[in-house]
Amino acid sequence: AKCVDIALSSCTDVAYTQMVYPNFLDQKSREVIEYSSEYLLISVLHNLLQGECNPDLRLLGCSVLAPQCENDKAIKPCRHVCENLKKSCLPAFDAIDMAWPYFLDCDRFFAGEEEGCFDPLAKLRGEVDAEEDLPSDLPATFIQFKHHSYSQMVSTLKKTASKCSHIATTYSIGRSFEGKDLFVIEFSTKPGHHELLKPEFKYVGNMHGNEVVGKELLIYLAQYLCSEYLLGNPRIQTLINNTRIHLLPSLNPDGYELAAEEGAGYNGWVIGRQTAQNLDLNRNFPDLTSEAYRRAGIRGARLDHIPIPQSYWWGKVAPETKAVMKWLRSIPFVLSASLHGGELVVTYPYDYSRHPMEEKMFSPTPDEKVM
Repeated sequence: AKCVDIALSSCTDVAYTQMVYPNFLDQKSREVIEYSSEYLLISVLHNLLQGECNPDLRLLGCSVLAPQCENDKAIKPCRHVCENLKKSCLPAFDAIDMAWPYFLDCDRFFAGEEEGCFDPLAKLRGEVDAEEDLPSDLPATFIQFKHHSYSQMVSTLKKTASKCSHIATTYSIGRSFEGKDLFVIEFSTKPGHHELLKPEFKYVGNMHGNEVVGKELLIYLAQYLCSEYLLGNPRIQTLINNTRIHLLPSLNPDGYELAAEEGAGYNGWVIGRQTAQNLDLNRNFPDLTSEAYRRAGIRGARLDHIPIPQSYWWGKVAPETKAVMKWLRSIPFVLSASLHGGELVVTYPYDYSRHPMEEKMFSPTPDEKVM
């Protein structure tokens, strides 16, 4: 066996550059692999499972079909990675009445850490960018104003939560289409817990991947809330003591990275705006405006719990959109805002028209006078 460059189109983004033939399924050439049912399956799993557990499953499959090679020897992927992924993804397979793929048998094709295995999903956690060393005599409340890559954003949020661990925590509401965690930092007197009668608030940034001002503002806001609380700022302490605050700096990290690769000043306004699935998240949530107007004419009909029309699910719903929906179901937010960039505009309910086909029809909300 000899190490060769990876030439399989579905496996070019793995964390290593060379594989070996034959692979763990005893497939002896690129052609044999590409025409195999196993390779076809990992190529279509993201569609079968509607984005769930991907690209994790594809990368896991690649670690078997295109095993990492070092010194002309195949390295087995780690068993614990396979077992953890199987545990979290089996519900998605059950939902479509599909069995766990035989070639992802955690006992047969994977190895323990003591045997020298590798983590095929390590790349999904994001390589940590090198950060410049700051002077050691800086105060704990120092905020460095600079642009943050995805991994730097995650690192900064985690460091901020660690610095203010008594009032802050981080968590993920789900994953992007390309597998990046949608990271939230929360501030409250009991991080991680809803308290009765304490209002829940959220800010969301970077819904459009190339609109990054909101993303950076929320990263700075997180650091500011932590620093000012430690410094004893009475206004910030009152806010955090009486409100549970959630900040999601980047809802579209995949689009952001695409825009960042192009670079400011070189990309058009559409590059990175949408997700990796080519979906505009700002148009991916259900339109309940016309349904709300219809219900408004029905005596006793509720406008605060409108069911999503069944037809909505006939279209393509992004995993980022589903993540926000689950987030809204789990936490009773009373006030929210999404920060965009590029224009001075505020949209408030309702964002659509009383009639879906009449965009410019005056469609006031019940609290029009207040707005």
